[in-house]
Amino acid sequence: MCDLFAMSSGHSYTAQEYLPLFAQKGKKNVHGWGIGFFREDGVHVEASHLSAYGPEGVHQSFQRLARVIDSRVIVSNLICPLGVGKGPHTPLNTPLTLNFLDHHWLFVNYGVMENMKTYKTVGEPIDSPMVQARVFEFLRDRLEERLQKDRYSSFFEELKGVTREMLERYPGSYVYFLTNGSVLFAFFNHRQLMVLKERESLGDVILITTLEEEIISRQDWRYVRLEGPSRGRFLIISGSELVHDADIDD
Repeated sequence: MCDLFAMSSGHSYTAQEYLPLFAQKGKKNVHGWGIGFFREDGVHVEASHLSAYGPEGVHQSFQRLARVIDSRVIVSNLICPLGVGKGPHTPLNTPLTLNFLDHHWLFVNYGVMENMKTYKTVGEPIDSPMVQARVFEFLRDRLEERLQKDRYSSFFEELKGVTREMLERYPGSYVYFLTNGSVLFAFFNHRQLMVLKERESLGDVILITTLEEEIISRQDWRYVRLEGPSRGRFLIISGSELVHDADIDD
């Protein structure tokens, strides 16, 4: 089962204390890894088909990137068989990136949503056969359409509406993180998320992950689960603050 990680803060940080532990705790995901981050010149992604954690420990490239990347938001994913395309030479470019609504965006996603493979974008396609790319294209296309009709509408309200529409048209199990480098949106309709506000010397950071095991030993991890009959749950993180946590229909 693939796993996702994100770190958000009010200032640029490295994730050197967290990413290697994320790789170690998620070592069952052996089909590749990706790290996405932001710099002044835009959004960047580094990815590999190799396991992030092997017999010799954390992969050297993953370890190096954890040390040198500094960004207000960093996202990463560890890839399981569900997260790869067909064949040994399937292009791996996840986290995914798109530029729309005057922002560069990073997107990581996993789940089981077979019918989504049939989606045909009306915009610029992502050069990837992975179903995750179709999910991102759907969100981009529908957000642009909705916000072009009403440019004063709330982005988050439209994102909720688009996500509800996606669940109706393409039922399945979804977990996704979407960020423009300032705000991080997280949605899930299965499993759980774990959230930790971690205090650093220069300020606070928030960690969020799909791992079922704590990345670092702290007593104040928050387990965010679906409550009762729910179509899904949204979290919004801005800087080092969790500013929204509610059911998709709230």
